[in-house]
This record gives sequence, structure tokens and C-alpha cells, in this order.
Amino acid sequence: MKKTACIFLTALMLFASISCSVRDDGIREGQDSGPGREFTGDIRNGQDPAAGTTGGISAGSDQADRHISGIYPAKDNYLGDPKWGYIDSAGMFVIQPAFSQAFRFQGNGLAIAGTGDRVGLIDRNGNYVAEPVYEYIREFSEGRAVAADKDGCVVLDENGRAISDKYEYIADYRSGRAVYRTRAESGAILYGYLDADGKPVIPAIYSDATTFEGNRATVKLNEGLYALIDRSGKALKTLECWEMSAFSDGKAAFRESHDGRYGYIDTNGNVVIKPAFVTAGNFRDHRAVVSVWGGGREIYGLIAENGRFVIIPQYEEILMLGEDRVALGIPRDPGNLYAGLKYALADTDGNLLTDFVFCSVGRFSNGIASAADSTSTYFINTSGKKVENLPVLEGKGEMEVLDGLVYANIDQRAFYLNRQGQAVYRPVSWVGTESGVKVFEEKYKPNVDYLVYYPVLGNMADLKAEADINAKLREMWTDISTLKVKPSDILDYHYESGFSVVFSRKDLLVLAESSYFYPFGAAHGTPDMNHVHIDTRSGEFYELGDLFRKGSNYEAVLTEIVGRQINELVESGDEMIFPDAFDGISSDQPFYVTDKGLSLYFRPYEIAPYAAGFPTFMVTYEEIADIIDKDGKFWKSFN
Repeated sequence: MKKTACIFLTALMLFASISCSVRDDGIREGQDSGPGREFTGDIRNGQDPAAGTTGGISAGSDQADRHISGIYPAKDNYLGDPKWGYIDSAGMFVIQPAFSQAFRFQGNGLAIAGTGDRVGLIDRNGNYVAEPVYEYIREFSEGRAVAADKDGCVVLDENGRAISDKYEYIADYRSGRAVYRTRAESGAILYGYLDADGKPVIPAIYSDATTFEGNRATVKLNEGLYALIDRSGKALKTLECWEMSAFSDGKAAFRESHDGRYGYIDTNGNVVIKPAFVTAGNFRDHRAVVSVWGGGREIYGLIAENGRFVIIPQYEEILMLGEDRVALGIPRDPGNLYAGLKYALADTDGNLLTDFVFCSVGRFSNGIASAADSTSTYFINTSGKKVENLPVLEGKGEMEVLDGLVYANIDQRAFYLNRQGQAVYRPVSWVGTESGVKVFEEKYKPNVDYLVYYPVLGNMADLKAEADINAKLREMWTDISTLKVKPSDILDYHYESGFSVVFSRKDLLVLAESSYFYPFGAAHGTPDMNHVHIDTRSGEFYELGDLFRKGSNYEAVLTEIVGRQINELVESGDEMIFPDAFDGISSDQPFYVTDKGLSLYFRPYEIAPYAAGFPTFMVTYEEIADIIDKDGKFWKSFN
């Protein structure tokens, strides 16, 4: 994709970001926001992100003790339609790849795995103990897991049985209780608590509720009134305030008015830290990240349990890393606060241990943490020194020491290696086609914020055609001859691009490029999609017009068919289509072919809002049979 094609849309998003405070500054431990709530809303579609997973592999080292060692999820291919299975510490599959997604085995011997877009629970033999009928299942907590389908959430026991009724939402179990949400006959949303058997033990009578810590939780009685309750639901104290968080380390953040500052109360409801902060994170190991206004923006510091600063507010972000360590973030480019951050390691007493040399730092576990700079990923100890006897990998990402292996996810490619840095298991990175041509991937990464995986063809009969095709594909994906990006550049955007094989039959190969251009500070980035149609025998790249007979006026025919489909959507009440935005199909219309027909698509904002993605309209070959050039090279390449 040509990155410059996104500039206009990006300008719109930058404008939107001025009025939408979308930047996720400061508190990121456990997805804290505002007062550091433990429970702030629904987990939406797809596998629960709270499980801390990346590509089916849990990335949260702080959860490692909850996972069984010796068997690890792995997919068979980076490309195509990969299947997931499980390998042993030698890199051999002990559960063959058969799942659409797979997550680590937990301490109870069960793992979340799935078929299609649904997940269930499997045992160590790969057999389902809970059938894959759920949209997501969260990790077990206190012997219970929350699962959801389109109708709501249930609690599963360690035999995979649903033991609760179905509710709109159920939070993870803490201290033998789980928040649940239901809806009254009046339509009011109410919250209560389930016990370990999945039964309501505290009825749903609250406007909001947080998870228990020990024998205390905070609940909202009505607007401006909260209460502290014990595990039986007894109200111990009521407090007039606008907002209150869950307890963490015996303290809960609160603010008295919607535009007030945050302070903290103890488990008796007494104010122990007076309101003074713009945001207030959860206490962890006697410390909490808070923010104040300074220099026209929020700046972050670290407070002790008495409310005094141990790290003075001056940072763009502070990450709680565990083991008495934090990462302090400052702008990579002081002239552009949105151009990313660089981090230094400090202890929770405020002593700076390193310079600002890291692009990212993970949580500490057993004295080590994964860290990355602009060129490599490695492990550091609690002094911030590189651990010499563990792998150092080129590229940016994360690593985690498991029991027998090291898990690595570098530049969005996950694999396993041993402690000496030798690869133990890496998925294959090529797919075959019907014609025998192979499609490989190559990485182009001239800068920490510019990552491209582009296709390379191999095993073609005509080596000159192969070389010509590959040169063209490399240019199309990387813009390498026109866009000069150096490793030392501090970019004001992040760009990534990849590809997939959409269709392959006879000599035709259809590749899709998917890219994402994100200007730092924008409300969101700009996705783009392009398709190329390659004749692997002749080396030709086909355009839309090559499919049709000369003089067939195919643009008008396709305009009439797509226009009719759009009108049907509008008449059916589809609000995702802009009225009168469609102005016809032209010769440069984005398209792709499959065995089912010709698909014509539009980019975000062309005929529909951003949320609609790429509106696509399929035209069957029967509908356009009289204008297809069936003696043409394009048609014959796959028929």
C-alpha cells in the first residue's frame, strides 16, 4: 500500500482526537483507568483479552505459576489458515494441530481451545471436556471460569460444566465471589454477586459493583451514594461520593464529584489519602500510580500508602512491573508527545536504575523481565542489566522464560527457543498453491515503527518471471524506492503491513495486502486493503478490465448490480451505508476473484463509516456471464 494514500483520512482522525481524549497515558496495570477499577464493563466479542494472550499464547509472565509446564500451544504456519496444537519441550507436537485457536494449559490440567470462532475446554489429550460453543472463556480463577456466548455469560467448574444461570455479564471470582449483571423488568441494569456454586448470594440490587478483596467490596447504591459491604452483603458503611473503585491492598480510590480529584479510603471507609489526583491507580505492593496536571497535561508519579510521592510527577507513563520495580516513560521526541515513549527502570523508592533506553519493559518474574530497545529484545534483571545467559533476539517484542523453553514473540511472530537461543519450534512461513508455486514471507523493517511482511514467490518454472514478480511485489508492499525510512528516524506514525493468500486455482494466485497506518495521537489508524492477481505461468498482473470483453461497458454493468445491492441494504434499514455516497464502479475499483464470483469492495469512509470496515459486494459469474471474456488470459488462468 502507498502510505501517502492514508493522509486525508488520517487528517480527519487527528482532528477527532483533539476532542476525544483517547491516549492511554499512565496507568496500565490491569487496564486501570480513572480510579483503578477492577471491573469496568463487558468483555466484548472474541476471546477475552483479559487472559493476556497473544496469538493463542499467554504472554503474562505474572500468570506463569498458574500454568502447567511441559506442553505449549503452537500453530503450524504463520500464513494460510493455521491450525493450533501443542508441543513438548523438544518442539514435537504431542497434540496435533487441529484447533483454530489454543491457549496454555492451566494448573487444573485444562486449556482453552477452539474450532472456528468458538472455544471450549480441552484436557491434556486434546479431548473436549467443554464443547466449543462459547465466544470466549476466561482463565480459571479460584476454580471457576467465566464463559460467554451470544446470549450471555455462565460459570464453568473444573469439569467444564455450566453451574450458573446465564447473565449479561459475570466477572472473575475473587475471594469466593463474582460480580454478575442482570436487567430488571424496568430495564434498569443491576449488579449482584454469585457464590462459588454459581448461585446468587448477594442479590442484584446495586447500580454498580466491584470485585471483593478479602471481606470488602464497594457497591453503588444510587447516584452519589456508595457502600462498603462484606461477603454476606451486609452494608458496613455508606459514603457520599461520585465514584469509587475496588479495593486493592486495602485501599479504594474515590472522588466526591464528577469533576473532583481522587483520593483513597481504607476498608473501614475512612479517608486515608485526601483527594488530590486527576487519576488514581490501584495500590500494588504499597505503591500506586497517580497523575496530576502539569505543563498543560497529565503527568504521572508514584505514591506510598501515606499519600506522599516517592516518584515526583513528571512522567508521561509509569508501569508497575512487580518485584518493587517500575518503568518510567518520557517522550522519544520532546517536540511530539504522541511519537511514542522511551523507558527507564526505577525501584519503587524512586531510585533510577537505568537511563531511558527501553522501548518496552515487561513485568518481572523470578528476578527477570523481558525488555526491548529499537533493535533487539532481551531479558534484564532487577538492576536493569542485560541477563547474559538468556537469549538476545533481533527485533522488537517480548520473551518469557517457561519451565523448559523460552517463548518469544518478535515482530508479531511467535516461536519457542531454548535458553541458549536455539530455535526449538518455529511455524513454517510458506504456503503452496495448486500450480506448485510456493508463497514465502520476507520481513522488511527499516525502523522500530515500520514493519512489513511481503510475499515472495518460489518454485516457478520461469525463473525470470519469478524474479520480475518478486521485484514488483516487494515494491508494492514496501514502497522502498520512494519512501526512505532510516533506523534513527523518530517517526510520527506507526505502519505495519502483511499479506494472505485469498485464492489459488490453476495458474492464478490472488494475494491480499492488509496494512494499518497509525499517526501517533490520532483517534485511530487507517486500515487499507489491496489485492493482486498474478498469473504464475506468464508473470502477468491482471486488472479488473482484463476479465471482460472489449467494449462490454463492464463499468456500467457492475455499477447497476452493485447499486441494486446497496439500495436493498438501505431499504432494509442498514444505517452503515452513507446515502447517495455510491457514484459507480470504475476501472480502478478494488476487487478480487474467487471460485464463487467477483468481489468489489470500498475503503473506509468511501460509502460507509469507519466501523463498517471494507463494504464488499459479490457479483456472481452468472450475473456477468455475457460480458466475461472467456477466451481471455485472465479468465483462463483460473478456469
